[in-house]
Amino acid sequence: MANSKTELAEKKDSAVSTFDDTLLSGGTGLEETTTEDFAIPFIRVLQPLSPQLQKQHGSFVEGASAGDLYNTVTGSYYDGEKGISIIPCAYNKKFIEWIPREKGGGLVNPNHDMSILSECTRDESRRYFTKSGNEIVETAQYFVLVLDPEPQQAVLAFTSTQLGVSRKWLSMLRMARVQNSKGESVQAPMFAYTYRLSTTTQSNDKGSWNGYSINQEGATEMSIALMARDFMSAARSGEVQVKEDQQRADSQKDTVEDTNGIPF
Repeated sequence: MANSKTELAEKKDSAVSTFDDTLLSGGTGLEETTTEDFAIPFIRVLQPLSPQLQKQHGSFVEGASAGDLYNTVTGSYYDGEKGISIIPCAYNKKFIEWIPREKGGGLVNPNHDMSILSECTRDESRRYFTKSGNEIVETAQYFVLVLDPEPQQAVLAFTSTQLGVSRKWLSMLRMARVQNSKGESVQAPMFAYTYRLSTTTQSNDKGSWNGYSINQEGATEMSIALMARDFMSAARSGEVQVKEDQQRADSQKDTVEDTNGIPF
């Protein structure tokens, strides 16, 4: 559970209040909002130099540690070693164009396809740059439900070395099977099973960092599977909006990962 290193304790702000029906008849006050008014949180791994771990930084989160999982909207964190249960609902791959951090940073284009790479040069860290000097970052995005304990929508973004973790997860998803009403074994939809998202220490010849680890847990409960299916449809239709600038703005690019070419 968020903000706990020992138990999946209940959060006060997740409690359901009982209201008099007369207070519910006039609407919620959210009638004029659209999907673009809401931010889907990213779940990220905290690194030793992440702003959330620096006491002098405005994003400091009391009690959080390197390797914990962090919700960019609620500010909640989860014990990275224990991990959290998630349900994948949809997937896409993007090649996102950013102004390099050393040049001020900022989102340029979130919707390039792979063809953009043919127009780029590659540096010694295997990072792609456009002729104008902007960086192209291959990004695998998963729309997931986080069971905390009630399902919450979120996005996982995999880049650089974490793309290897993404590919392994996609292989697990492709191999997952279920039985249909005829008793036939068929490929399972992404949301058929829950997965344990945790973190591990990973390394290469340039250094070490905290990265994702994903393992299958069990079958998804039917009521939650229906919610996951709806989220999948919303993500596919574009109804769910991902704000990539949020992903970059609070990311760990200013950590050891930056110099190692291991973004986020």
